[in-house]
Amino acid sequence: MLLRREGAGRACRRREPRGACRRGAALTHGGTRREDEPGARGRVSRLRPGRLSVPHRGWIVVAGAALVLAGAGGSRFSFGVFLRPLSDEFGWSRGSLSGALAVAALATGVGRLLGGLVVDRWDARIVSIVGLCGGGAALLGLSLVQELWQLYALFIAMAVSFTLASPTTITKMVSPWFQRRRSMALAVAHSGTAAGQMVLVPAAGVALVIWGWRASYVALGVLLFVLAPIVWRAVRDSSGQQGAREPEPAGGQTGELPRRAAARALEGLPLRAALRVPMFWRLAAGFFA
Repeated sequence: MLLRREGAGRACRRREPRGACRRGAALTHGGTRREDEPGARGRVSRLRPGRLSVPHRGWIVVAGAALVLAGAGGSRFSFGVFLRPLSDEFGWSRGSLSGALAVAALATGVGRLLGGLVVDRWDARIVSIVGLCGGGAALLGLSLVQELWQLYALFIAMAVSFTLASPTTITKMVSPWFQRRRSMALAVAHSGTAAGQMVLVPAAGVALVIWGWRASYVALGVLLFVLAPIVWRAVRDSSGQQGAREPEPAGGQTGELPRRAAARALEGLPLRAALRVPMFWRLAAGFFA
């Protein structure tokens, strides 16, 4: 048997081009060629059947991140739908109700700083889910409002909660999974905010007509609590420890950075060092423009 295999190997080397025998031998031992990757001709995948590859799992993380921003963004911007019913029921002026949004905006500005510190210390998945649950609790509280100060207090609580489920958290959640397509992945994830506004704001208006404003706030709050376990399942490892890699580019050159090098690339500069870089202040000024 051994002599037959060796003879077959010599015959293959005489008849076939260089490398063809090696590819055929690899395929006969249970390998599966990955023809869907650029430059993948001749390479053999060692992935187990039925197991998602890391690039696919990274896009699942992107979907979970988009759900976080969709729930937070759609709920936060639905207040315009509730403005008239609140004014009609309690006799509050439009200026008094709009003041709640102004106070919430100030709370968001301060909360973003605290949110950044929290995300640096804890897992982005946990932080985003805490933000969703906090926002859901605030929405449930809005369904029980009787006084104007309660409305202000709950809007502040909702604003602080949604700073934890913000694009800052999502950026840390998604970035470790991608190298070459990181910008595309972040763009898809951040589009969840617009998608949430497009879906949840009209849905809140329909629910308000059918059930009233209190039941509509309850529905929004319950929705955020429902999203929390879905996000927990989708973002199974937001640190990217299972390997932040993508399919190899054409020509056989690897598109994967070593794990330690990828981690160093994501660390960036410490805050004190960044404050001394002019580019940091130019970028910060762009967000306030």
